[in-house]
Amino acid sequence: MSDSSAPNPNMNLVPLTEGGLELELSEMEYLSVKTLLEANGIQVVVLGASQMPNLPYELLVPANQLEDAVRVVNEARQAGPEAAERGEAESAV
Repeated sequence: MSDSSAPNPNMNLVPLTEGGLELELSEMEYLSVKTLLEANGIQVVVLGASQMPNLPYELLVPANQLEDAVRVVNEARQAGPEAAERGEAESAV
């Protein structure tokens, strides 16, 4: 696991794709989604080979937070990039 914060070894981690999301994330995309989830209080563990950037990354979340994680990602997708830009501009003020 390549995330800097070590998860509890007893934690049941599941990939976001188990929640019905279709994700093949590049490095930049996974950073955005990881930041979004963590901002919503959802723990994230990233799997991926940083030495092979052409391979997709996989995000794992605790099973008990999967539903919330899927909801957060879907809401962000529906809001689109314009909402993200507005949010960044508002937080900079």
